[in-house]
Order: sequence, then C-alpha cells, then structure tokens
Amino acid sequence: MISIVIPVYNSSKYLGRCLNTVLNQDYPNIEIVLVDDGSTDGCAHLCDEYAEKDIRIRVIHQQNQGASIARQNGLRNAKGEYVTFIDSDDWVANDYVSKLYNFIVEHHVTISACGVQRVKENENINFQRTEYQSFLLSFEELMPRFFKYEFWGFPGKLYKKSVLSQITFPKATLCEDYLVMTQLFLKERQMAYTDESLYYYEYHEQSLSHQKLSKRAFEEFENVKAVYELIKEQEPQYTDMALANVVETCIKLSLMYLHDKKDVRYQQQYIEIREFLKLHFRKIANCKNLKWKTKLVVIGLIVLPFLTALVL
Repeated sequence: MISIVIPVYNSSKYLGRCLNTVLNQDYPNIEIVLVDDGSTDGCAHLCDEYAEKDIRIRVIHQQNQGASIARQNGLRNAKGEYVTFIDSDDWVANDYVSKLYNFIVEHHVTISACGVQRVKENENINFQRTEYQSFLLSFEELMPRFFKYEFWGFPGKLYKKSVLSQITFPKATLCEDYLVMTQLFLKERQMAYTDESLYYYEYHEQSLSHQKLSKRAFEEFENVKAVYELIKEQEPQYTDMALANVVETCIKLSLMYLHDKKDVRYQQQYIEIREFLKLHFRKIANCKNLKWKTKLVVIGLIVLPFLTALVL
C-alpha cells in the first residue's frame, strides 16, 4: 500500500481538482490521508464529503498548526509501506504514484522523485506527455544539485515510510523540508529520479512563496543554519554550498526587516542574523559559492545596514 498524505488548509477552490487527480491514479493500492488543518472555508466539510464517497480516503481534523505539523500527523496515521505528500492546491499526473514506485523498485532505493512543473493560476498547460527514463542520482551527483535549491520540498517524491521515522522534524516549520531532506540524503545517500513532470505546483497569491515579515519568517534562518552545522560536521566538502544558502537567507530576512521600518517585534531575530554574518565573515569572504556582489551586500549589512537597505 502507498499512503498519500495531503495537508489541507483553506484551499476549497483547489481541493477538488487535487483529489480528483489523486483518485484517478492508475496504481490501485492507495490510501489517501486528508489532514484538515483547522480550515475555515468549507474544506473540512469537503474532505468529509469525499471520504463518504470513497473508502480509500480517511480524514483527520486538527486545530490549525501549520502544514508541517499536518504532514507529521498524516505520516503517523499512514498505514502504507510507502508515503508521498501532495499539497492540496497542487495536482498530479494519473501515473504519478505508479512511476515513482516503479523507480524505487527498479533502482533498489528508498526515495524516488520526479520533475515538478510550476504553473501560474489559470495557466493553460500542454499535457502532451513524452516518455522519460529514470536514473539513479548518487550522493556526489545529488548534493550539488540539492544545494542549488533542487529537491527541497516534500511533494514530488515517494518515500519508504521507515526512513522517515528515523528523521528529526524541527520545531521551526518554515523551510523545515530543507533540513528534513538533508537528513534523509545524508542517511540514504542516493535517489531515483526522472525529469518527467508528474507533479504540478500552482503559484498563486495564497502560496507560502509570497512570504511576509513575521516571527515565523525568521524560522527559515534557524533551519538553514541547522543544515549548515550538520553539513559542516558530517560532509565538510559541501560546507561552502550550505553556507551560501544561509547567507542568501540572511540577506533576504535582513532586508525584509530593514524595509519594514525595523519592526521591534523582530529585533532579536535580526540581531542574531547580523551576529552570524559578523562571526562567519571570513568564511563568507572566501566562499566560492557566493558571488562578489553578494559578499559586498554582506559587508554593507554589517557596516552600514540602513544605507544598504536604502540602496537595495
């Protein structure tokens, strides 16, 4: 059995499309675990309606705790030997599950992944399919791509459930997938992959990608910093790559804070980021994975942060 975990929060506009593509999978032995994360737009009722119509669907209702906790709750309740995660405003090809499972069997691995096509809301998509081959990504091939922002997200992958039970999920829930996937790749060290787009990620105004300054936004710094420390300890040859991601996050959050009139509610988080840049400045200056322009911005944020923010 393969479990499909779908965290649901105020996505009634998209949920039906998502569930219809999941129910239309050509792989027969699936269960669908819907985790209603305290929705207020009718999603809870819609989840229950679908569950009444199809015995493969189970619904968990919880108070709003965020997508990360919803995924963990769904994972704990999943009965399948394998599990995949799909966001409720996205959708998948009808052979999404079967192909990812076949890749795992073919390459004798515990994780497989497919291409993820990013689409805009109401965009017309050409669904003409071309047959792609799967291939095995070794650790040495996987990690450089990973640190260039590939394979971060939970969706678009199939996991043997037992490998997820060995992973520590962070308390900080923004960018937690980066930290979780780092742990997975350090343990499993390979992944089956195809370039074929079997997963469709819709980018719209409600997407988490439209990030605003908040206490939760600074959780991204906690998780990218944790990855840096983990890599520095276990696979130091990738330290520069991990550091580059921390620096880029530091710049983004610092500028958000400075542009938002230095909101005192986030002053402590900003101070921690600035201290990190100061403490690691020599490593940042020598980092081969950072452009010189980025290094100049770091200098500006350390020496003249307010002027730098005005310029940028």
